[in-house]
Amino acid sequence: PDGKKNTPERRAELCDRIHSPDGPSCTRIIQKVLGDTNDDFSQQDTTYFRLHHIDDDDLSHPLAQIVVEPREGRLYGAAPHPALPIDVVAVLEKHALEKLREAGVQRIKIDVALFGLCKWILDKKRWKDANLVAKYGEEAAEAVEAVVLGRPRPGHSVLGVGTFRAAQAMWEDLANQYGHPANPGLVQDHIALFSGGRVVETLPFVDLREEALRDFGGTLLRIHY
Repeated sequence: PDGKKNTPERRAELCDRIHSPDGPSCTRIIQKVLGDTNDDFSQQDTTYFRLHHIDDDDLSHPLAQIVVEPREGRLYGAAPHPALPIDVVAVLEKHALEKLREAGVQRIKIDVALFGLCKWILDKKRWKDANLVAKYGEEAAEAVEAVVLGRPRPGHSVLGVGTFRAAQAMWEDLANQYGHPANPGLVQDHIALFSGGRVVETLPFVDLREEALRDFGGTLLRIHY
């Protein structure tokens, strides 16, 4: 067996320990700075924090990672290995938040991807909700359906800017429902972690990578801390 890479066994060990009182002692966090390294963390432009199993020698395949822009006080791009649950990134979020605080960064924001949003909309075909259709119209409902299914609207050749524009108002409403504190799920982990944080903005269709559109419509919640 390959002892140098993260393996299914190591990922399982992390899942078992991720919620232990002492944290996942089987992991270590590696910091990678893009561009010029600045000794003052608060003045660095972009830093990656990557989570690895403590025994991993191959650092090209992290268990999870998050991007931090210390100068902007911004965290984003939290993503786990596909075989791991999303709450694994909470370890990195906590670490990054502590680093920003230690560096004296006062205003911190985190952009949270609404993983699972498209599936949540699709499961109950929520674009057909009578109240939403009455409020936003048939065109918006058709556009939301197109985004969720990942295909152009009837009569259109591509899934693009026009569809996103038509879908936006209804999509924001659905995203806010999905990310509401009364709706259990991913966002609760983030808001609980960032005690005192508050959702200030919904950012639909900002991540246009194919996999991001397919999973969460490229939609983020911005939380200020």
